[in-house]
Amino acid sequence: MTLAYAVCSVSAMPVRSAPSHKAEQVTQLLLGERVEILEIQNDGWVRILSEWDDYLGWVKEGQITKIPYKEYKKPLKSVSAAVTDYMEIPEGRFPLSPGSSLFQLKKRSFGWRPDFVFKGKKINLEDAVASVEMIRHLSKMFLGAPYVWGGRSLTGIDCSGLTQVVYKMVNIRIPRDAYQQAECGETVGFLQEGTCGDLAFFDNAEGKIVHVGILLDNHNIIHATETSGCVVIDAIDNGGIISRRLRLRTHNLRLVKRLL
Repeated sequence: MTLAYAVCSVSAMPVRSAPSHKAEQVTQLLLGERVEILEIQNDGWVRILSEWDDYLGWVKEGQITKIPYKEYKKPLKSVSAAVTDYMEIPEGRFPLSPGSSLFQLKKRSFGWRPDFVFKGKKINLEDAVASVEMIRHLSKMFLGAPYVWGGRSLTGIDCSGLTQVVYKMVNIRIPRDAYQQAECGETVGFLQEGTCGDLAFFDNAEGKIVHVGILLDNHNIIHATETSGCVVIDAIDNGGIISRRLRLRTHNLRLVKRLL
């Protein structure tokens, strides 16, 4: 049962599998992303359901701000769009990761926090063009971002976090995990038919989808990989990904899907 509604009020908020700082980070929420509050514990842990992708987890109460239901239901109007974006607050400023939700932006201030003032570039989602050029530009903003399991930000991101946030910035909603994303879009029959923006999926020895990346063309892929430790551009062929840094094959190609 939903107890209340809230937004993430920090740059990037870890969402954990259990109410403990020692628990696994299962995902991450960016500033302004909305949640339903399902449970509140006396020690300040809150069980939430993410509005963007229906992900469940635990967060600290101090990192969210409660909002009325009418604010929660408003459509997302814009997202931050540059690595230099930040919020100006009375205490100073804090950086934003691309894809942060600015749905409450009214004139210059954040509606639910009038002392938050956004500085930077934004994408108006109503006017967002989901083109191959835009996907290429947005995905390359994350080059070099460290690989962190469950991450969705410049300070740490995983493979499906990268694809989800990039597509969020062109107003296309996809699930959180790679195996879920593999159910979206239309299958591309051959890698040679792939184009920039297509998602390539990779499996393990048991046939489970365990990795995803964004094709830049049918020879190059950008992905967040634990093997290289960050977001990189690697080569891809019919067999899978070939790491340019390590000079070996790291992932086995399973299928390619088109969302644009």
